[in-house]
Amino acid sequence: MNIVDPVAADIAQQQGMDDAAAHTDTAWAAECQKGIAVAATLMLPFQAADLVAAGLVSEPRHPNHWGPQFAAAHRNGVIEPHGVARSKRATVRNSLCRTWIGSIEGGDDT
Repeated sequence: MNIVDPVAADIAQQQGMDDAAAHTDTAWAAECQKGIAVAATLMLPFQAADLVAAGLVSEPRHPNHWGPQFAAAHRNGVIEPHGVARSKRATVRNSLCRTWIGSIEGGDDT
């Protein structure tokens, strides 16, 4: 039986997020943070595909660029995890993805 080391898993996840963030276009990242902030004010659950569909942000060069942006918005108190839902992105075949909702506490105007 394989046993997953949760500490090693957390370290690997953070390294992946850091790598994705380091390779994310800064203009897109700023656009994404603004889009997340706008969606958060609606106080409705949303996912990355909703931001694109609403015209709040364009698609990133790579889908891994979304994760660090949502993580940053969460750290800044803009959004909170809401649950999971089937992804609305056709390219991922309805896999499950996290949904987010605006934080009651608000954010730092990111």
